[in-house]
Amino acid sequence: MTDLQIQLLALSAVLTAMVAFAGYQLAPADPGGVVPPKRAWRWAGVSGVAMMADIGMVHELLGLADGTPSAARVGAVGIGVLCAAFAALVAYAVERGTERALRWRATAAAFTAGMVVVTVVMKIAN
Repeated sequence: MTDLQIQLLALSAVLTAMVAFAGYQLAPADPGGVVPPKRAWRWAGVSGVAMMADIGMVHELLGLADGTPSAARVGAVGIGVLCAAFAALVAYAVERGTERALRWRATAAAFTAGMVVVTVVMKIAN
């Protein structure tokens, strides 16, 4: 493994833990105001898996398995990630007025869906 791959793996582990913690905290409560532990852990798990999928797509798009990517590839992937972030921002704005947890879930789903579209388009283009 190259140094860049090792650094990305470490960054992936840290980011996944942070997002899983955020998912645990965002789990919606029952009408009594209590969040069942099973639901909280489910939200944490789904958040972590989505984050690992997003990082895996970026890893694949950059072609890190083949070594250091070219500047053109990094730029194209950066633009794709920004497009996915814009889709997430639109989803966040559209979900105004809904419960906080559901709003963030829609935002995260839109980002991951955007990353899937970017991955498919880049794989077709290359």
